Amino acid sequence: MIEESLSDNKVWELCIVGSGPVGMATALECEKLGQDVLLLEAGDASFDPSAASDSHAEIVDPDRHAPMEIAVCRALGGTSWTWGGRCVAYDDVDLMPREFVPNAPWPISHGEIRPWYQPATDYLFCGGDRFEIPLGRKLSGGLTLDWVERWARESRVILLHRERLLASKRIHISLKSVVTQINLGPRNSVGERPLQSLTVKTPNGDATVRARRVILAMGGVETTRLLLHTQQQWPELGGGIDGPLGRYYMGHISGKIASILFNDSKTVTDLDFKLDSTGAYIRRRFMLTAETQIQHRVLNTAFWPDNPAFYDPSHKSGVLSSVFLALAFPPTGRRLLSEAIRLAHTGPRPYRLGAHLRNAILGAPRGAVDIYRILRDRFIRKPKKPGFLVPNAGRKYALHYHAEQVPDPESRISLSSERDSFGLQRAQIDLRFTEQDVQSVLDSHALLDQALQSSGIGRLEYFYEGQDLRKKVWAQAADGFHQVGSTRMGTDPAQSVVDPDLKVHGVDNLYVASSSVFPTSGQANSTLLAVAFGLRLVHHLHNSTHELSTADHASQPA
Repeated sequence: MIEESLSDNKVWELCIVGSGPVGMATALECEKLGQDVLLLEAGDASFDPSAASDSHAEIVDPDRHAPMEIAVCRALGGTSWTWGGRCVAYDDVDLMPREFVPNAPWPISHGEIRPWYQPATDYLFCGGDRFEIPLGRKLSGGLTLDWVERWARESRVILLHRERLLASKRIHISLKSVVTQINLGPRNSVGERPLQSLTVKTPNGDATVRARRVILAMGGVETTRLLLHTQQQWPELGGGIDGPLGRYYMGHISGKIASILFNDSKTVTDLDFKLDSTGAYIRRRFMLTAETQIQHRVLNTAFWPDNPAFYDPSHKSGVLSSVFLALAFPPTGRRLLSEAIRLAHTGPRPYRLGAHLRNAILGAPRGAVDIYRILRDRFIRKPKKPGFLVPNAGRKYALHYHAEQVPDPESRISLSSERDSFGLQRAQIDLRFTEQDVQSVLDSHALLDQALQSSGIGRLEYFYEGQDLRKKVWAQAADGFHQVGSTRMGTDPAQSVVDPDLKVHGVDNLYVASSSVFPTSGQANSTLLAVAFGLRLVHHLHNSTHELSTADHASQPA
């Protein structure tokens, strides 16, 4: 239900700040457990892109990080409004100690979080937690096709959860409510500060929110920004000034530097999107086994065949040029794809519109049938197909890679001198990549090429040679959507921001549910794991509350 105003006197059992995929899932899980929760959302009930102006950040290197205005959404549902719907589990190797990956200790094992994938996939509508589906054929060279990614049946999951959120008697939603200050009290007997209240700006003026426990689920950058703002008053927070808070900021390197040429034209059908028995789409990816990664000291990377770049008319495909023309016209393109994905497909200006028009005209007879099929699968059928591969007689496709980057303490979020309309200092983002990140992309491609050939599947053809290949990987080293690492978890308060149960070190009732707690980025995008951690946290808090109430009851005199 919507809270029209916030009472300064009420004490909530739990307050969740942020209603994106993690915040809404944790709130709904609280309802399932019979708990009341206050859900604070900075935006309104519906998506308004202009609201993201208060998330604007100073980007040190704009070639490395997307503008925050398109990386986040301030609205009920958060970034689920622009999320692509891709759900990928982390791999065991991501949480294992790897001697060649510095600054990457996880305080828990993958086995401790794996049980939470199932409820997370329920909230994300991606058809279950089965991410290993054996191909039935053993490949050589350390190559595997046994792992799949899943896709939400509706990527804008808020549309499927909104009615339940708004109708719930236990979930109390306060919109246009921006937390501007976390107020801490004096240290208690064990040296921790209690969170006494939140200062919240609302349309009705400033409000004071009191809660026994608070979960920050505002996304990686915004959560980090609020904690950095709090650290200015309590310098010991987050490991101290210039400690781990804000450092080790990561995402992924993602792009294309090669084509994959299949020996058999039918092979690509195994790698296209397929509906599984749950009614959700899945897709297989080429990956190197954990043993191969460790043996060759490469970071985790996933690969899949894709269409050639839409924006390059040299593909001579009437279908791809027609799609490009639709995406290049902003009013049409923004209806088809989120702005971030649209810009990735339209590429750099100036657009070669004449060449694309020629492709579209020459390919019209065959292209019309293919375009109808694409439009049907993308916009008419439910669930919509997440993407499409246009078959070609040459058996050649672009090869997309999605690669891990190493944690780097100099890659960081700090505070800018500029302030937003609420008086908060804006974030300054310095996302950095390293030579190890780039070399791993190159080495992983070389290992993949060898394995493809030894397995009789095909081979790679690189777009560039020598140093030009390395330069292209560097040019593709950019992210901003997968906000990992800046409030990392760990057991040592000097080296981490939250403990293994996601409680902020030194504060006895403040928690973070965000991809920012991950010590490594893995090959997977972060939404599924972040939701899984949020659900694990809710149950931890519920169980600990029950244990305390049971202990209190037992201590009462008969």
